[in-house]
Amino acid sequence: MKGTLDQLDKAIQGTVVMSMQLENMATRFLDNKVPLQWEGVGYPSLKPLSSWVPDLIARVNFLTKWLHEGVPVSYWVPAFFFPQGFMTAAMQSYARKTATAIDTLQFRSHVCEGFADSVTEAPEDGVHIHGLFLEGCAWAASRKTLEDSAPKVPIAEFPVIWLQPVDIADRKSVV
Repeated sequence: MKGTLDQLDKAIQGTVVMSMQLENMATRFLDNKVPLQWEGVGYPSLKPLSSWVPDLIARVNFLTKWLHEGVPVSYWVPAFFFPQGFMTAAMQSYARKTATAIDTLQFRSHVCEGFADSVTEAPEDGVHIHGLFLEGCAWAASRKTLEDSAPKVPIAEFPVIWLQPVDIADRKSVV
């Protein structure tokens, strides 16, 4: 991405030839679209370029923080290209820890009291996730139910969710 930006900058300055690829890239910038060259190395998205870039930066920052500071207490789900793979990995970690067959496990979801900034420690089993939103409704924390959204607020942030691995047999007896 940096290389194509450097090349485009030089082409605009006239120090290198403006290739068809660079011209297409410049046109997509003017149309607020992600350049085709970046779609191959980035993540698929229908967002316009002006929303895609900040989202890319947030994803890179989340993953960099995870790499340098260790396992987060809550995982930002939108950062993952394939969240199902993350959830399978979380389940697999629990299965290895407890020497349980992964096929006999599933998640029990617990909606936590607060949002990502209020979570201070990771659960002993499973993972906390955040970054999900509700459209057309809101979460009533006091009643632990969905309610009508506030006027002129069509999208509401959802609290942190604890995905707790449980044995399928135990889950059926609870439900």
